[in-house]
Amino acid sequence: MSSYTDGYTDEVVQTLKRYGFGSRVVSLTNYDLSTNPIPSEIYEGGDWNLCLIVGLKPPSSKTSDDGNMKPPLLDVILMDDDGSLQERKVVDIGQITTLWNDFHEAYPNFTAKAMPETLQSALVNAIGSLKNNIFPIEKAMQNLYNSRIANRSRPPSQQRYTLTKKQIPKIASQCSNPPQLEELLRNLFKVGEDRLSRLVDSALATDYLYTDFCRDGDNERLMRRMVAAQVLTEDAVLGGRFKRRSCQFVGAQYSFTGDDEDIEVEQVTLVNGGWIAVDPSIKSRTEGRKFASLSQDDLPQVDTKKSDTKSPRVLTAADERIAHRLECLAMGDIWNDVSDRDDEERALELDVREALSSMDLPLTSEGATNALIRIGRWSQSSEDNKRKKVFEPWSPAILEAARALAMRESRRREHLAKICVTAKNNKTASQSAPSSDDLEGRANLCSLPCVCIDAKRASFRDDSVGIRLRSSTGRKVNKAASKWEVLIHIADVSDLYFGQEFRGGEDLSTDVLRRAAERRGQSRYDLPLGPLHLLPPVALEALALATNVDGLPNRCVTLWAYIDERDGKLLDAGLERTIISSPKALSFAEATSLLECNIDDTPQSLTNAKSIISVAERNLSLWNRRHRQRNEAARKRESRLATRELVASELKAAGGQSRDDGVGGSFQRSRGHRLVDSSLDLYAYAVGTMMKRANQPIPRAAGSGADRGGRLATAPLRRYIDGLAQRQALSVLCDYGSPLTSDECHKAAKAVARATDNIANLRSSKNRRDDSPRDRQSSGRQVSALHTLNRYLASTGGGQYREVKAISSGKNNECVIVGAGATGRVIGVSGTLKGGEKLLVEIIELDPERGVLDVRIV
Repeated sequence: MSSYTDGYTDEVVQTLKRYGFGSRVVSLTNYDLSTNPIPSEIYEGGDWNLCLIVGLKPPSSKTSDDGNMKPPLLDVILMDDDGSLQERKVVDIGQITTLWNDFHEAYPNFTAKAMPETLQSALVNAIGSLKNNIFPIEKAMQNLYNSRIANRSRPPSQQRYTLTKKQIPKIASQCSNPPQLEELLRNLFKVGEDRLSRLVDSALATDYLYTDFCRDGDNERLMRRMVAAQVLTEDAVLGGRFKRRSCQFVGAQYSFTGDDEDIEVEQVTLVNGGWIAVDPSIKSRTEGRKFASLSQDDLPQVDTKKSDTKSPRVLTAADERIAHRLECLAMGDIWNDVSDRDDEERALELDVREALSSMDLPLTSEGATNALIRIGRWSQSSEDNKRKKVFEPWSPAILEAARALAMRESRRREHLAKICVTAKNNKTASQSAPSSDDLEGRANLCSLPCVCIDAKRASFRDDSVGIRLRSSTGRKVNKAASKWEVLIHIADVSDLYFGQEFRGGEDLSTDVLRRAAERRGQSRYDLPLGPLHLLPPVALEALALATNVDGLPNRCVTLWAYIDERDGKLLDAGLERTIISSPKALSFAEATSLLECNIDDTPQSLTNAKSIISVAERNLSLWNRRHRQRNEAARKRESRLATRELVASELKAAGGQSRDDGVGGSFQRSRGHRLVDSSLDLYAYAVGTMMKRANQPIPRAAGSGADRGGRLATAPLRRYIDGLAQRQALSVLCDYGSPLTSDECHKAAKAVARATDNIANLRSSKNRRDDSPRDRQSSGRQVSALHTLNRYLASTGGGQYREVKAISSGKNNECVIVGAGATGRVIGVSGTLKGGEKLLVEIIELDPERGVLDVRIV
């Protein structure tokens, strides 16, 4: 009898350990397996299965085509669907996904006889656990994927071994079998060293799926690992985050008897396998194909009058992201005035392109619309007079919920109107007024007129301003300071954000709408084919302020502020739930005109409105000036707004839009605009200050904190986070409902961040093509402005390298050419140019058709 070792096993193992792959090296012997078989995950028939490795078998032939010994085979017992270990089989090493090589260390008391029964019991429990779906699979797998992908971005200084591709041939050449070692090292290099590996297995996935502690020796841990193995297998098919990486053969030791015809395998060494996190591009393609397989039956079936909501399939985060991007694409995002459609198609995210292609739909707005209707995310309502299909950017269930909310709010408003009329009549007849309970516990401010100032095209108004005599409140009056309190009213939508138990068990329409608002995150008004609102218009109309309608009350959350008119100091402030009268609606231009005209020239119908906004402007402008002097964030915000105004004026001079709502690059700061800005700034500042004094958390979106001068609870009809902030303010400051915890506020901020990220249709800046029309602001206005600039340069005898004046916009080293309104990129600048800085630049490249303008500072 003679023994044979392939000759290089030891040196390969040492090499693997030297370069950080040692922890996954496993050695199996026939003797150990005969007494202590090892459970392993095996890939068979497109699915995973559990098996016991009970022995090693020699290959069918000694050598392969290259003259090397073939890898041994594994003698296994497969587990059937009932968990019974019955079928015995010989398999290749490559069929094994992961060896549970730590099994006997974790379960030292298990015998080979007791193992089958224990594994069978664990499998039955695992199958039941998967059916019940008692844990957040999608979130856990995404977190696991993120943790593995993050390893790829670690700098070399954090890598312990730093094996490079160039080193691999040199290292392999020092081995007795260079080709085999080189192939092994290249495969392991893709996976990564132990500490920064992209490889995961069922043991690691268990820690992400389950958050509670479980001891190694418990049978519960076996069940959890089986669940994790199934989840990883399904994710490779559906989630696209991981792909299988089988065990890899390293070397073996054989023994021969007789004429060396009888071979026995004494030991085999291999690298344990698992599941490798795939590149994001591959993941995106898989997610796109999976999204394309959705149908209306896969979406949650919502009954707004029943509490049981069935969902045949849970929509993943990837599904939601693709749906968000398709919604923006359907409303014309990135297709507006594009000269090169092929470039824009390439600029679409891979998952969106793959989804539309898999559904046999064009990469256009129409294709995106049809995709959303096909999966039930949007609804096709009818055909217009031109037989063009009309669609609603909401599912039928959400539209039904919106209509139910509108009917309920209409009845509620009518009921409050009757009570307010009774209160007014009783006051005239010197009778007692209705109690606050009749008004839902709100203060009745219907006797105080107020004014709503918004854009001319505004469909839904959610804020207004008013004034009242401080003496009428019973609070102390400082006659030298002011006799007025400024009132800032915000539409009360908080009922939408309280749970069903708080609302007294009414139907589920508000819960459906709250989830819809969370999913969309915020309204978008910058899309070429129309806005994407936070909620369906019928719901927004029901929740918005009813303006210019006598006798129709509005539910509001009102901030009252007492400001010293000598220096703008905020002396006192508070928050209350109120009922207000129907405000007088003015556009920004109308409000500015009222503020600038004499009282004698004011129409009789607008006398009250002028008085209100004049007093409000005087108080708010004083407070705003003082606030900027004492608050760094306010000063920075003022600087940003001044820069935007300067840039917008140049764009307007070059033929840009003159709208008053900021759409299309337009931006104005008239007296009407400044009045509204100051009122909302004061509202956010005062509420934030009072919440801070109460030591309560505040739901905020990322980048909108107090250090940035961000608003708080001022736009609940446009931003989901503002609705939650309004609810929190009412809970803490008005003792209305239970407040959100810090964890709930944090989760809300993360949900808003996801929704914001989801609506980005283009790749990140670092992955975009340098000549992408999107990067060069290739819109119709930009092309026209560049032609104007080109004609000017030609008429003055200039051209390339001609010096012109410009203003930096403060965005990615972008500047605006003075007089032309063309935007260009300033090259050769380290860092970011300060917004509003006046520059003298030299034109490097000018191509009107492509929308390209590159300049450098002289």
